[in-house]
Amino acid sequence: MTHTFRPTRHLRRALPVAALAMTSALVLGACAAGEAPNAGPSSNSEPQMGGTLTVALSATPSIIDPFATSLQADWVIARQVCEPLFDVSTSYQIGPVLAKDLVDNGDGTYTLTLRDGLTFQSGAPFTADDVLASLNRYFQTPGNGSILASLVSSIDVVNETTLTISLNTPSPLLPTLLTTAYMMPASVVKDRPITDPVTELDCTGPYTLKSYTPDGDVVLERWDDYQKLDEPGDGGLGAKNAYADEIVFTPMPEPSTRRQATEAGQVDIGGSLSYDDYDSVSTGGAAQALLLSPTSGSTVVFNKAEGIMADVRMRQAFLSALNMDDIMLAAFGNPDFYSVDGSFIPAVNEVWATDAGTENFNKPDMDRVKELLDEAGYNGEPIRWLTTKEDPSWYGPSLPAQQQLKEAGINIDLQVIDRASVIERRTDPTAFDLFSSGIPTYADPVLLPYLQETFPGTWVSPERDELIGKLSTEADASARRATWEQLQTVVYDQLPFLKFGTSRPLLIASNRVHSEHPDELAGWYYNTWLDQS
Repeated sequence: MTHTFRPTRHLRRALPVAALAMTSALVLGACAAGEAPNAGPSSNSEPQMGGTLTVALSATPSIIDPFATSLQADWVIARQVCEPLFDVSTSYQIGPVLAKDLVDNGDGTYTLTLRDGLTFQSGAPFTADDVLASLNRYFQTPGNGSILASLVSSIDVVNETTLTISLNTPSPLLPTLLTTAYMMPASVVKDRPITDPVTELDCTGPYTLKSYTPDGDVVLERWDDYQKLDEPGDGGLGAKNAYADEIVFTPMPEPSTRRQATEAGQVDIGGSLSYDDYDSVSTGGAAQALLLSPTSGSTVVFNKAEGIMADVRMRQAFLSALNMDDIMLAAFGNPDFYSVDGSFIPAVNEVWATDAGTENFNKPDMDRVKELLDEAGYNGEPIRWLTTKEDPSWYGPSLPAQQQLKEAGINIDLQVIDRASVIERRTDPTAFDLFSSGIPTYADPVLLPYLQETFPGTWVSPERDELIGKLSTEADASARRATWEQLQTVVYDQLPFLKFGTSRPLLIASNRVHSEHPDELAGWYYNTWLDQS
C-alpha cells in the first residue's frame, strides 16, 4: 500500500497587520485572543498592488546563496526569490510548494512528483534534473541538508517531473528535511561546491533579484510570470502574492535608527523593536508595534559532562527552586510579551505542543530543593552561569533566576559576557556549569539541536537515543506524538536543559503596511501590501 503525504491546511482570512493582537488565534496564556492590547491603528484595507516595500535589516546578507550559509538570517533574500519542494506555514504545518506530492511506497522508497509547467525566472523549465542537482548541493550544507544526506541511499530521475528517493531507513522526516532545500537550475548548481556561492539567483519564486550589493541595498522586483498555488497563503505555503512592485532591503545597524526611520515613513518594516519601546510606539500612532506569536523559548543548558551540574539532583534542585511566572515577568515586564509554558515545542505548533512531563514545572518546592542539595552534597560552591546582554531572551531570565536560586541556597556566579564568547566557551566543559540559550520553534521535534549528544553540554542518554530513533522512523502520526511525549518526559526527568517560558517577537512597521498573516512579517514579505492612498 502507498501513502501520499498531504498536509493539513489551516485556512485564514487576510488580516490587517494592525489587528494582530485582537485576532491571532495563536496567542497563549495571558495573551489569549482578545486580551492583548491593539498593536496599532485598525484598518480594513483590502490587498493593493504597487509601491516599494522597504525593509530595514541590521545588516544585509554578505551571502545570498541559501546553500552557502547556515544562518537563517541570511536566507531573507532567498526566501522571497527561491522556493523549496516543501515549506512550512506560520503555525509550522508542512506542505508541498514545488512538489505536487510525495508517495511513501512502503519499502524505504518515495516517489516525488513535481508540479507541472513550472519555469525558472530565466525561462528555463523546472525539471527533475534540477531537483537532483540542487539536492546533491544541499547535502553539503549543515543542519537539514546533512541530516538528509545521512538518510538518502540514492535519488533516481524517472522522467522530467518524477524522482524516486531511496532512504537507508524509512523516515517521516523527508518532507520536513526538504523545507530548506531551495531549488536552482542544474546549469548553475550541478557539481558546484557550497564554497563557491551563487551571486545571481535564478529561482521559481514571486520576486526576482534586480540588484545586489554585499552590505548595501538589495532590490527585488515582482516576477510577473510567477505561477502561484491556488490556495490561501500562509508563510511558505499557498499563494504567494507579490503585491509590492519592489522590495528593497537596506542595512540599518542601529535599532534606534530603524525605529526613527519607520516612524518617519522612510522604512516600512523596521525589524525588531525593544520591549521597552512597545508602549511609546503603540500609543504614539506614528507606526505599528507588532507582537507576533510566542515562538522563542528562553532556556539554560547544563554541563552534563563534568562539574557539579553533571549530578542530575543538582539540575532537579534548579527546577524545584524556580518560580517561572516571577522570572518571566521580571525578564519581559509585561505579560503580553510572553507565555509561561513548559512545552519545548510551543503551542504555535499545535501538532507537537504538549505538557507531558511538566508536573514539576513552575512549582517551586523549597523542601525538595533542600533534600536534593543534601543528596548531591552541595556545599555552596559557586556555579558558573554564562549569559549575555546581547539577547534579552537569554539575559532577562538570568537575574531573577539568580536571586531565586540564592534564596534557595544555590550560589550562582553569573558571568555576563558577549554572545560570541558564550558560544565559544560553551564548547569547553571546563569553562562553565550552565549557559543561557534559546529554543526557536521547529516543525518537528527531531530537529531540536538540544536533543543531540553533540550539542554543548553533552547529554548522554540511552533512553533519549531509543526514543529519537523511534521518532525518526515511525510513520504513524499518533505513534510519533506519543513517542515525543515520552521523550519530553525523559527531558524533564534528566534535565539536560531547562526552559523558563516563551517570548513573542516584537516588530515595528509603518502604518501603511498590511499582511495576510501578521507572523509572515518575521521574514516572508510577498504577501505584504502597502496602502497606496
